[in-house]
Amino acid sequence: MFLCAALLTPSCKEKAPKPEIDYETTPVQSVRGMQVQEFQKADLSMEMRTRAMDTYRYEKDSVPTTKEVYSEGFEVYLYSEDGLLESQLVAEGAQHITTKKKEEWMAFGNVNILNHIKGERIITDTVYWDRQAEQIYTDCYVVMTSPQGKLQGYGMRSDQRANKSTILRPFDSYGRVVNDSTKFYIDTVNFVGPLPRNK
Repeated sequence: MFLCAALLTPSCKEKAPKPEIDYETTPVQSVRGMQVQEFQKADLSMEMRTRAMDTYRYEKDSVPTTKEVYSEGFEVYLYSEDGLLESQLVAEGAQHITTKKKEEWMAFGNVNILNHIKGERIITDTVYWDRQAEQIYTDCYVVMTSPQGKLQGYGMRSDQRANKSTILRPFDSYGRVVNDSTKFYIDTVNFVGPLPRNK
């Protein structure tokens, strides 16, 4: 009886089979409620917020690659040297792909870029950020509005703070000519004090 039991009982020395993991679809790290702040000389210069980030590590063409996916909203705030909120990017999602020689940032889905100091807004579907050149760009359809009017077209190039934005192939755009010297744009995000009264 003991001999039969010994034959039927599997050996403890046998190794359990290792599960097959597809690292391209299975995150190696998941973060919820993420907030990142960057400082320059003790002053806040950049802030990034997202509700979810998943990190994937895999090899693409024999090159180790890391991909961070922000699937539940993505917000970036850039501050001026004076501590004012200068520009803001809000998108439905984003991703950050890093290899040994390359880094790529992309925000996608109803991308809104606001320059609060100038009162300009850029709306597009996808925008890329070149961190080394400190530029943002896209080849998608773009709408840019400001107190001076509306521009639309395909393709946009700008510095990362959206201070100097250029639409590459504009069409059906218009400008406003305002001769009323009592009306002017006010940065309501950073303004401190009473608003002027219009007579």
